[in-house]
Amino acid sequence: MTMKTTSISIVVPVFNEEWAIDPFYGKLERALAGYQDCEVIFVDDGSTDRTKDRLLDLSRGHLSLKVIKLRRNFGLTHALQAGIDHARGDCIVTISGNLQDEPAEIPKLLKLIDEGFDVVVGWSQSEDGELTRESTSGFSSWLISKISGVQLHDYNCLLRAYRSELLKGLQLYANLERYIPVYIFWKGGTIAETPVLQHPRSHGKRARVSKTKRTLKTILDLFMLKFLEKFSDRPLYIFGALSLGSFALGLLSLSWMIWLKNFQGKAFIETPLPLVTVLFILTGVLLMVLGVMAEFLARVYLSGRNEPIYAIAQISEPEAK
Repeated sequence: MTMKTTSISIVVPVFNEEWAIDPFYGKLERALAGYQDCEVIFVDDGSTDRTKDRLLDLSRGHLSLKVIKLRRNFGLTHALQAGIDHARGDCIVTISGNLQDEPAEIPKLLKLIDEGFDVVVGWSQSEDGELTRESTSGFSSWLISKISGVQLHDYNCLLRAYRSELLKGLQLYANLERYIPVYIFWKGGTIAETPVLQHPRSHGKRARVSKTKRTLKTILDLFMLKFLEKFSDRPLYIFGALSLGSFALGLLSLSWMIWLKNFQGKAFIETPLPLVTVLFILTGVLLMVLGVMAEFLARVYLSGRNEPIYAIAQISEPEAK
């Protein structure tokens, strides 16, 4: 199914990048020259330099440019959320404002959106066609793809295009912006990936994170994502399963303790098994109580939402005669 994009919102998070504002916007204007209904939303994530002043000066001469200034540095995830919340286009494109992502690649993403994809993810490559160091995350990318079911080469590239209706109601937090395609895939969306040019970083310093720390954070993020996807509307299932497992271990410990007493003559106090038994049984009780409480909270949350928990792709109605 081919759909034509009618309006486009470009969301650009920036932080202490006054040097990049004018050249970036010049490249962005040239990239969007063939599109009629476009808006550009710069989100200043609490910059301490003159980024805000540059943006305000630029906005005075461009009616389609919107500037959102956050009160402090909240991080990339929250800056993107602010831009998405204030976007009006039926297609939302996210791109970094530090001149690493190439705005000239945006039409390539929009073309795939018009071909019917719900998300188009950029796959960062340098000018010689090689993968950039930022996009090469090895085990981390493999792990994300394996657990999420989304087969992507690059989860770190910010240059992406989305159908805006799939982003409605999305609440980003805790550095989870890289997993937006995973959310949309779990909601039934279709994903395409395309190579995009990424330039070397020319200003500022990139935060360095060790591979071990990055992998650990990825595992924890994916655990939370999987929990939200599978059990957010029925948390008693996961807590109940853990509770039953704990009860089973408690009964196993109790049986072993009784076997040692009857067949090897060991008194209960000679082994730590009584404490282990009590620990597992109490843990099982606590997990079951937590599960019931989480179930009540989930039902209160879902009943208070103004949107359904399902996602409709299309509604066909009979034509009037």
